[in-house]
Amino acid sequence: MAGIQEGAGTGIIVDTNVIISALLPRSSRLREFLLTTEIPLHAPDYLLVELKKYWPVIEKKAVKRGVSSAELAHFREEILSRIIFHPLSEYRPFLKRAYEICRGFDEKDTPFVALALALSLPIVTNDGGILDNRGQYEALPIEDLLR
Repeated sequence: MAGIQEGAGTGIIVDTNVIISALLPRSSRLREFLLTTEIPLHAPDYLLVELKKYWPVIEKKAVKRGVSSAELAHFREEILSRIIFHPLSEYRPFLKRAYEICRGFDEKDTPFVALALALSLPIVTNDGGILDNRGQYEALPIEDLLR
């Protein structure tokens, strides 16, 4: 729990769709933001599981948009190196509450909502379920971040 106290109140939580949105286009304001911002970026370790699971699809879409596999891998590593990853043990006490919130729209969002509750930080996302159900946690659309 020490890691939670040290980081509480500072930064934003990025979800998997933010990372995918930053990776896919050849030129991306979002990617530039993630790579240059002074705002601490946080995510549950679960983001890495999702990214690995969807990597073949991401790679196929990126190549169609003119991003080579090598460029994509480079962008991925650059962005991931900027994120503070939190293991399940740091937000486990918030999982039940987060699951109760998420089960109505997408149970796979539970780790992100649990981390938002644990750190008292907003989730930056384009996920309609997370945005539409904010109230017990904060969430911001990606566009608000880039303004």
